[in-house]
Amino acid sequence: MMKVYVINKNGNPLMPCKPAKARKLLRDGKALPVKRVPFTIQLSWDCEKNLQPITIGIDKGSKITGYSAIANGEILMSGYIIHRTEVTKNLETRAANRRQRRGRLWYRPPRFNNRASSKRSGRLPPSIKANADEVIRIVNKLPLPITSVIIEDVLIDIARLNDPKLKGSAYQKSNRLHENLRIATLMRDDFRCQQCRVKNTRLEAHHIKLTSEGGKDTINNLITLCSKCHSKVHSGKIQLKAKGVSGFKDKIAQRTMQGKHYLETNLSKKYDFERVYGYQTAEFRKEIGLQKDHDSDALAIATLGTGELISFHRDNFYPINFRPVQTRRRYHDLPASGRGRVKYQINESSGGFKKGDIVLVKDRYVKQVNSIYSTGALAFKRVKGEPSNSMPKNCRLLERQSSIVFDSI
Repeated sequence: MMKVYVINKNGNPLMPCKPAKARKLLRDGKALPVKRVPFTIQLSWDCEKNLQPITIGIDKGSKITGYSAIANGEILMSGYIIHRTEVTKNLETRAANRRQRRGRLWYRPPRFNNRASSKRSGRLPPSIKANADEVIRIVNKLPLPITSVIIEDVLIDIARLNDPKLKGSAYQKSNRLHENLRIATLMRDDFRCQQCRVKNTRLEAHHIKLTSEGGKDTINNLITLCSKCHSKVHSGKIQLKAKGVSGFKDKIAQRTMQGKHYLETNLSKKYDFERVYGYQTAEFRKEIGLQKDHDSDALAIATLGTGELISFHRDNFYPINFRPVQTRRRYHDLPASGRGRVKYQINESSGGFKKGDIVLVKDRYVKQVNSIYSTGALAFKRVKGEPSNSMPKNCRLLERQSSIVFDSI
């Protein structure tokens, strides 16, 4: 069921409503639309806050983070957070420009010992901090009264590698290898078959000394094989080449999510915060029969503690991107032939429109301004049968730019 999101007169989020109720409120003048995607209305009076607890599960990733907000046994909102990946590239460009300026300005010697912020204890690299800040911003900006946040920590629980006793409903049945050990084995072996060295295929954890011969379920007695090699080893057609892989602790240290303490510290100030392990998510997702994806993992994370079975759907699915609303750059890096230094962005003749604005073109097409030409024309995403650009006089502003861009599927 599609949801319409609601904020009160003061801008605080309330519980979402059905489209039929939203139409009545808009028809009676008791609410006004304030955002197109996701469609959000603002009430014109102070209503009571009859709020239910809303839990959001977050499947944290370096490039894509999945989220799923649940309450009353249903998904209220889900989607992807598509992280910016150009942060490191921008920093490298700025560093190159600084070096170039120092070469031109002979009177300014290079300064290396005045970088206090980069030498202080506990400092996060800018790319990792930006990645964590994007998750924090989204959780705070969603049009839902979120009460608790559950986030996936590292893939495995190191303390349980040598004591994989099954207990509780959080683990799978005893006739299967513990998921914590299976993922740990695959991670240690770089997700590659140790027999034929293939990587992009179905991988399984194999007991070097079989359990029927007294072999134990420990990390030292497991090795990664593809399904074909695994079958051939058990049928006796081939013998194992490798006997194990070392350096496991180093791989764990490299795979641990950097910045997770920063993320936890900031989210726990406002919400009830909880962490789960990746292997727990994988087990529970398989138990409830969900396909692996970022938002399905997030749903498993949100319901892992309660064991609640919620029907998976994408009726309220919103991928989220980020758009820079301003830049410190004034000119392009390289001068243009015959023109000298060229301004990076020209908005003087754009009729007051800015990059990211939502406009109605020729009273027909709803478009987002991607860039502004030097002539003042507004450029849009290319869609077959729709204009790719238009002059400002043919456009009407619907919604001002935002650094957070919600897309609808």
